[in-house]
Amino acid sequence: MKIQIKFLLFSLILLLLGEQVYPQETGFRKTAIKTGLGFGINSGKRETGNGLIYSIGWQKSLGKKHKIRINPNMMFGGFRPFGITDTREQYYRITNLGFNLHYDLIRYRAISLVATAGVFINYSRGLLGTGGWPELNHNSSEYFYSLYFGGNASIGIRIDPKNSKLAYEIRPVNIHLGNAGYIMGYFMIGIDIKFKK
Repeated sequence: MKIQIKFLLFSLILLLLGEQVYPQETGFRKTAIKTGLGFGINSGKRETGNGLIYSIGWQKSLGKKHKIRINPNMMFGGFRPFGITDTREQYYRITNLGFNLHYDLIRYRAISLVATAGVFINYSRGLLGTGGWPELNHNSSEYFYSLYFGGNASIGIRIDPKNSKLAYEIRPVNIHLGNAGYIMGYFMIGIDIKFKK
């Protein structure tokens, strides 16, 4: 929980301080650090929950128009079954390594409609049961870990002002589908921090 709060504070500071633009320093490289914060639902072989998701990765733009971007990344988050009544009490975490390809379907000035496709490998681990539901013989706890792999897709809006060191993304639809019935869907807001030349 402390790591999550530190990450949120760091992202907020970058957002607030990152809007300073200096006219003499308008050139940026084709690379950036890509960050994101989201909320979603996750389900696997034995686990189901919802929670916060964090993402960090590296991004490189390709081509003259920079419409294609490659993005190796890492996502992590914690999940509990808030509002889900047909599952045991549980708490688990995920670590997700992925590789995404982003493409600007439509672009008008600084705003574009972005589609994403990628692959991932996900490691889930945590605790199932907290001693509750004794009337249903769910009065024990056990640790679990699971490894999943599969593909992912998303669609969203990207705002990339030409002379700003930051670009912003709102991705309302993100879905990961994998082996053993793995599924994760989430909403994410992202900030790209571009490197100066």
